[in-house]
Amino acid sequence: MIHQIRAKQERIIEAVRRGLEGLAAVEFIQQSGYAMTSAGIVKHLRSMGGRGHIMDLIEAGRTNFEILQGSFPEDDLSHMKPVPPSQEELFGEQGGGQPIHRLVPHPENLYEMRKMAIKVPADLYEAIRLASKAEGKSQNDLIIDVLTSALSRVPLHADENRPVDQYE
Repeated sequence: MIHQIRAKQERIIEAVRRGLEGLAAVEFIQQSGYAMTSAGIVKHLRSMGGRGHIMDLIEAGRTNFEILQGSFPEDDLSHMKPVPPSQEELFGEQGGGQPIHRLVPHPENLYEMRKMAIKVPADLYEAIRLASKAEGKSQNDLIIDVLTSALSRVPLHADENRPVDQYE
């Protein structure tokens, strides 16, 4: 439970770092998969010394992890410590072993986004929650991946008598 709270607080620090306030901050944190209200953000910011204190630490060059560690020195935050990638992870093996990993921009940066609220059966919600944990993604990212995959197979034309060329 404490790990989840600290992860949520890390997202709050990131929202402050990006200069987000009010509903923009709430939306940013919710996109990361955490239910949050403006009042909840204020409560967490106060527990970390306040927004001004967080901004001072950011200006001093502290990372989100360092800010959390300074705010809660009694907690073991080793599970959150960022691990720098190795050269092989960044560039792949030399000699053609594994493919080179490319940094793909987040879909948010490629397309205009719209917010959507849906009601789903409780068992489907639980399946999404479990699958997102297993894949290490937020629930929103998992749903976007599933919908993108499913919608990519839907024909673009309503005329079912005419075959759809995939390169049209």
